[in-house]
Amino acid sequence: MTCKLRVLLLALPATAALAADLSPSRLDTLTVTASRIPVPVRESGSSITVITAEDIAARKVFTVADVLRSVPGLDVVQNGGLGRTTSVFLRGANSQHTLVLIDGIEVNDPASPGAGFDFAHLTVDNIERIEILRGPQSTLYGGDAIGGVIQIFTRQGHGEPRFGFNAEGGSYGTWKLGGAASGKHDRLAYSIAASQLHSDGFSAADSRLGNHEDDGYKNTTVSARADWQALDNLGLDAVVRFHHSEADLDNCGGPGCDDPNYRQDSDQIFARTQGTLDLLDHRWRQQLRLSYSRTERHTRDRPDPADTFVDNSAFRGEKFKLDWQNTVTPTDWDTLVFGITSETEWMNADTLPTHSATINGYYGENRIKWLERFITSAGVRFDDHEHAGDKVTWRVTQAVLLPETGTKLHGSYGKGFKAPSLYQLFAPAGFFGPIGNRDLEPERSRGWDVGVDQSFWDERILLGATWFHNQFSNLIDFQFGTGYVNVASARSAGLETYAEIRPLAFLTLRGTYTYTNTEDDQEQQLLRRPRHKGSFDADLALTEAAHLHVNVLTLGSRRFSAFSIKRKLPGYVVVNLAGDYRINRWLTLYGRIDNAFDQEYEEVPGYGTSRVAGYGGFRLTF
Repeated sequence: MTCKLRVLLLALPATAALAADLSPSRLDTLTVTASRIPVPVRESGSSITVITAEDIAARKVFTVADVLRSVPGLDVVQNGGLGRTTSVFLRGANSQHTLVLIDGIEVNDPASPGAGFDFAHLTVDNIERIEILRGPQSTLYGGDAIGGVIQIFTRQGHGEPRFGFNAEGGSYGTWKLGGAASGKHDRLAYSIAASQLHSDGFSAADSRLGNHEDDGYKNTTVSARADWQALDNLGLDAVVRFHHSEADLDNCGGPGCDDPNYRQDSDQIFARTQGTLDLLDHRWRQQLRLSYSRTERHTRDRPDPADTFVDNSAFRGEKFKLDWQNTVTPTDWDTLVFGITSETEWMNADTLPTHSATINGYYGENRIKWLERFITSAGVRFDDHEHAGDKVTWRVTQAVLLPETGTKLHGSYGKGFKAPSLYQLFAPAGFFGPIGNRDLEPERSRGWDVGVDQSFWDERILLGATWFHNQFSNLIDFQFGTGYVNVASARSAGLETYAEIRPLAFLTLRGTYTYTNTEDDQEQQLLRRPRHKGSFDADLALTEAAHLHVNVLTLGSRRFSAFSIKRKLPGYVVVNLAGDYRINRWLTLYGRIDNAFDQEYEEVPGYGTSRVAGYGGFRLTF
């Protein structure tokens, strides 16, 4: 879903419900991820969702993963409570097929088996917005974006200095403390936030199966950004984000899986510095970015009477990237984006020597706007991977605007690839036989989508539907006794729909439904992907100071497999409530109830989920 209507799909601002009409600035929200330059969402042919800071604040949740749960075409799967492995599936693609960026920094872990990103420790602190771009995106983002891109943007400082402090607590011995400061002085803008999250938690292995040992979690997050307008045509900025986490784990999902000594500590640091130079009366913009990411994971499992297994392992993945991007606008209706990237990634573990890969990429996209109605983009990319060889990808999009009827037509087609991860290439043989395979070839994808968005009644009624189809080939799979091999293929097709109705100035109703049909090369439904997913959201301004948000999330059945045993989990419906009350200009009280009707359900077989839980706190701003 990609037009101005789709932006409002997840819009949950606490004050917007008081406006008599939908805000034009809201409809013209810009996206950077779709074309690597700011573009109005309604003028993009790509399928994209934008979530703002107000949207996040209205939900009152701790993690980005919980914000993403209602996004159409996206599924979140978590192995237990806070801090447990959390995967995201876009339109049926594998979780490692999604590239995750923070302010342009690639944060996928090169030391993880599939070089994916674990959302378990990413909190919502200091986040300005989140953009979710669906479909193959290798043309602009290279080999990790075979299924889509999720980009998180840090809050940028502006205006007078502002300071904030928040404290909250609730069920499962959970509490969180946080502080933030932001502002702008002359040519320097800044924002910084820090938080400490602690939870005694519940058993990672489902307590209904006889597991009663609580598995706690701690998270420390620090996020900072500085923007300096050094000259009228030269800007410099820097961002850094750090996470430290400690998570108690269980050694499996099922009966008898409690393990009081199993723990994983994680440290993540993501940093970037960028220079932006405007030339030729702002018709030629050059941006030079240097970024660095590092993820370290330390797992410890001491023996105990119930579990004599010992697991002491350490993994570290690092990536350094240089990106030189040029944006040339020869006319008001023609924009050319092209650039060069060079990146090197490393994997280090206590069980194998350091391995690395260097990837050089060359990309370009031309975007043309005709008669204010037709917006066409076409791009191509060449990548040279040190171990996987050369690859060419391309992509085209089209948007057609019909303002007389409030209609937008959109579509895209593109190809993607994903090089084998360092672990898949070089992991040494284990107890069950070979693991790494240096002869692996890149995974490939091609996908298209077409859709329509329609508005009525001065945009108080918004409707939309997008049909998509993705084909994946040469997929890398692990086979016991053989290791990683290129054997699999799969496809996904489906329909994403939404409706938003604003019958009254103080009430907004939203609903989404996604149908995703996935099949592997044996014509079996892909694991962990539900065919049916829906959500309903209601925003109600009870008074000028009091607001209530209701979220209903429903998922259909999903298939899982463990040790060749296949199982289908039943569908479920979960209701969440959130609200806030502003006492005065400095103090706001807020709270939320998760799983309000105490639904018993599983996201992963044998792993626990939250029962009804309540949280409350206050926020001071001055």
